[in-house]
Amino acid sequence: MCDLCRADENYFHTAECVYDQLVSEYPVMWLRDSTRIGACYTLRELLSPEGMVLAIQNSLPMKGWRLRMLYNEAIDEEINPLHGDCIELPSRADALQAFVGSGDTPLSDNC
Repeated sequence: MCDLCRADENYFHTAECVYDQLVSEYPVMWLRDSTRIGACYTLRELLSPEGMVLAIQNSLPMKGWRLRMLYNEAIDEEINPLHGDCIELPSRADALQAFVGSGDTPLSDNC
């Protein structure tokens, strides 16, 4: 986590920062990214292997990510890799590559 994150206020500067917050409890996560399937909206979430939404990227004009706090904030669903919107993140290197590809470029120099 970087100096710009405020975990006590549920704000994480980048996907990399929220990933670092969750990885000890969820060593393997999935990134669901609506832009990978050409959706006209942007929705990015970090999911547990069971499909539970763990973190949500804030919608514009806000920036950053937040942990899911309430059940009705998101829809949990079974992960279907064939659908094309989910990427498995089995390691930090895979996660960083996926975040760069999704447009949420990690700022490792600042984190």
